[in-house]
Amino acid sequence: MLRASDWAPSSSFTPRERAALTYADAMTRDVAVPDAVFAALKDHFSERQIVELTLLVGTYNMQTRVLCALAIDPEPHHR
Repeated sequence: MLRASDWAPSSSFTPRERAALTYADAMTRDVAVPDAVFAALKDHFSERQIVELTLLVGTYNMQTRVLCALAIDPEPHHR
């Protein structure tokens, strides 16, 4: 996953993409999303889109935690 330190300095992302990445970072790192982050998201996405984005980020976070807990490498290195 991209860390804020990886994508934030880049000029490659639109304000809409930045809002989504900031939201995903907050969900992943802090779980509780700050009001300012959520407000910025609402400037670019509909309520339905926010729900869908939230479910997508949450699903990926859950999958990552399950794989880590079971020590499963989703991309095993072939020899």
